[in-house]
Amino acid sequence: MKSFFGLVFIIIAVFLVNKYVLSSKAYDGVTKVTDIISSYPINVYDFKKTMADYAYHLCYKNEGVLSNHNISISECVDNHDERKQDCDKKVFRLAPLNLETKEDALDYSRQYTQCTLPYKYILG
Repeated sequence: MKSFFGLVFIIIAVFLVNKYVLSSKAYDGVTKVTDIISSYPINVYDFKKTMADYAYHLCYKNEGVLSNHNISISECVDNHDERKQDCDKKVFRLAPLNLETKEDALDYSRQYTQCTLPYKYILG
């Protein structure tokens, strides 16, 4: 009986660590997006790293929406990881080394997010 409760406790602990620790790491990425966008010019290499963090944040932030469409957070993250390299090439292929305006940054951000996370219901 003690082992049953121990097992239940471990499962709950793993779930909570996954949900709150990983979710908070993804949230830190969003803070970086807003920090980078507030100062110009933006180095495109730093911007790409920040956009990858932001994509993870979108997966964690929209857990309820994803589950309504039978997509788990891990599937969302895996989809991003699979598409990241191709989308980096596609979206940032002709990008300048520095993004000079907020409009450029937001445009590249939108293109990257739509490419790596093609779930239109979490992009809004």
